[in-house]
Amino acid sequence: MTEEKHEINEQSSPEDGPATRRRPRTGLLALIFVGLLVVSAGVGLMYGPQLMASEPEKQAAPPAMPPMPVETAEVRIADSDKLLSAVGSLRSEESVVIAAEIAGRIEKIGFGEGEQTKQGKLLIKLDSAVLQAELDRAVASRDLSKSNYQRAENLLKDHAVSKQERDEAYAKWQLDEASVRLAQAQLAKTTIKAPFSGTLGLRQVSLGDYIQPGQPLVNLEAIEQLKVEFSIPEKYIAEVKTGQKVELQSDAYPQRSFAALVYAIDPQVDEQSRSLVVRGLLDNADHQLFPGQFVKVQLSVATRTNALFIPEQALIPQPNTKLVFKVVEGKAQMVPVETGTRVKGWVEITSGLNAGDVVVTGGHQKIGPGSPVHALPADPALFAKN
Repeated sequence: MTEEKHEINEQSSPEDGPATRRRPRTGLLALIFVGLLVVSAGVGLMYGPQLMASEPEKQAAPPAMPPMPVETAEVRIADSDKLLSAVGSLRSEESVVIAAEIAGRIEKIGFGEGEQTKQGKLLIKLDSAVLQAELDRAVASRDLSKSNYQRAENLLKDHAVSKQERDEAYAKWQLDEASVRLAQAQLAKTTIKAPFSGTLGLRQVSLGDYIQPGQPLVNLEAIEQLKVEFSIPEKYIAEVKTGQKVELQSDAYPQRSFAALVYAIDPQVDEQSRSLVVRGLLDNADHQLFPGQFVKVQLSVATRTNALFIPEQALIPQPNTKLVFKVVEGKAQMVPVETGTRVKGWVEITSGLNAGDVVVTGGHQKIGPGSPVHALPADPALFAKN
């Protein structure tokens, strides 16, 4: 037993021979491992760059994208008008409030509310019995005075009366003649007629009313033609002239515009607003517009020929510039442009495009600079220029 323990202790002792013989084997393994690492590093240096270079080449060649369909329109040539914008009001060509000149009771109403009437048509008839009696008396007195004058004229030839008596008879005849004319004028005021052709408004009185001089009875408006009145800043005085075109828009007809011509310019600038009042005249035979309506006004003060226009939808507004996509050889090219006047759906291009260029009007969000596109002409009715 003692000998076996001794053998075991000898094998486990670090200073004995067997332990010393295992150290060279461990060192050899370490040398082999280091050698493998060196060989692997060499292979990586030789073939690594080629492997890394091959991956981007595979990623840089994705399958070609098909052209993106977009709506397009061609740059067009048209006249460009320099426009001044303003707001205005419509007025009747002629307008009057019918009123009586004398007091009296309404005997007859000869019109219907809102109807059209002709010049000279009877509108209101007042009771004329008293004034007719006064006229009859004046006529009788005049006739007697005329007879007395003629008698005095004959007697003067026979020297039966003096010239003074003949002159007094003549003066009395003339005074009575004036009384007849006065009575006739008063009697005529009992009949109120239309001073011009037009459309009657709503009457303010009824049959049998006793009215006073100046009391409003009904308004009469001539609306076959209308006046548009608006103001412009004084700095544009030199550019405004009679005969210039005016385009009107009313909220009542948002899809329609009306044409007028400037016919009068106020010669005095308003001291409060420093603006000049301008009036235009427009045809209103269809009676679609009415006096008093508010309208938006665009006054054309100059015209430039051969200007370039594109649909407004083609513009891509940016903070400091405006851009459009132009189709060049089947690809979208982004081009900066400068704009001028705008006319319902169209915008003038003063720089950046040429006549005949094709621009993208729909589908901007699907493309970018250089994107292949398939141009589909947009419906021209969408950009119809009024």
